[in-house]
Amino acid sequence: MKAVILAGGFGTRLRPLSSTRPKPMIPVLGRPNLQYILENLEKIPEIDEIILSVHYMRGEIREFIEDKMSDYPKDIRFVNDPMPLETGGALKNVEDVVDDEFLVIYGDVFTNFDFEALIKAHKEREGIITVALTKVYDPEKYGVVVTDEEGKIVDFEEKPLKPKSNLVDAGIYMVSKEVLKEIPKGKEVYFEREILPRFVAQGLVYGYMMPRETYWVDLGTPEDFFYAHQLILDEIAKNNGYYTVKEDAEVPEDVEIQGPVYIDSGVKIGHGVKIKAYTYIGPNTIIEDRAYIKRSILLGYDIIKERSELKDSILGEGVVIGRNVILKENAVIGDYARIYDNLVIYGAKVLPWKKVEEYEAYLKIKLDPTKVRPELTPERCPLGLPECIYTKFKAIATEKPPCDECIENQWLF
Repeated sequence: MKAVILAGGFGTRLRPLSSTRPKPMIPVLGRPNLQYILENLEKIPEIDEIILSVHYMRGEIREFIEDKMSDYPKDIRFVNDPMPLETGGALKNVEDVVDDEFLVIYGDVFTNFDFEALIKAHKEREGIITVALTKVYDPEKYGVVVTDEEGKIVDFEEKPLKPKSNLVDAGIYMVSKEVLKEIPKGKEVYFEREILPRFVAQGLVYGYMMPRETYWVDLGTPEDFFYAHQLILDEIAKNNGYYTVKEDAEVPEDVEIQGPVYIDSGVKIGHGVKIKAYTYIGPNTIIEDRAYIKRSILLGYDIIKERSELKDSILGEGVVIGRNVILKENAVIGDYARIYDNLVIYGAKVLPWKKVEEYEAYLKIKLDPTKVRPELTPERCPLGLPECIYTKFKAIATEKPPCDECIENQWLF
């Protein structure tokens, strides 16, 4: 049996992290999500070949497979999409290399789900598609499912405004090859929006509920990225203690650690540093004296200079954070960017290789763009931003009013 991993998406909502890596290569606790999927598939005897459907930055994925997964025991085949084909078009593109029934996994799904259970459930039923299902708190972001007593999916709606349930499509399917006959070749087709509802209407789609102990995250946004780390840090804390420090990491005795925390290989931490819960510090990172880090993810090879403060932030690889910098509110810094001394950045996204020397763009403000111009803006910040930021914000607004896209995406450009 073949397993198809859809790994060709652009990952636009994960930018700037996905600006320099394909979405399946987004690392969770230092390992690409694709590696977690492959290791999970390795345990299934029925799977004899993995098919990677790739497009965006496919060279990065191929290099990872050749360098890091060279001893993988199953065959791995690459199928290149010549253009963005979305999920349905990408499945049509593998039609010639799959068996009569095959497993499909979206490359941005982070989970410890037992795929073999879905294979077994599919064989026990008469449907031509079996969908892995999970319950979530925010179903409006996903494909919402309603099932009958036998597990047959009787209603499916992608990202509804008023969800009928909190049961959603988990992006993992068993599919019969005859489904692919319904997909036009070489065209952009969404499997979950255009193909799946068609077969639901025919009564040919069943659901399989993931067990309660299974974790599942769609790595679509920085918030999801945080949640994935929270889950796996909790899992590690249960088994290995409240925090993990690799043997070759240098952590002085006066460093305060409040777990769950994971400090990876080659990390060097200065004196008086405080590291709080749900923080991952990637390999070969340097953190200088008296820095403060809480619920932040540092992918590795970063430098945090003295007395800087990071809260609820994500740093790509090779980021340099200057002295006395404050980084908060879901800020995301792209690979090899540099933030100069004494800056305060709230909730912004910084492009890879960017040098931020001053407040060059606007922070995310949920206001009409016309209301942020100086003549229409109240003297004090309506969001409670520090005066130093708000003064700068007003000073440059007349020269370059922010566009809707900049406000929506929080870019420092």
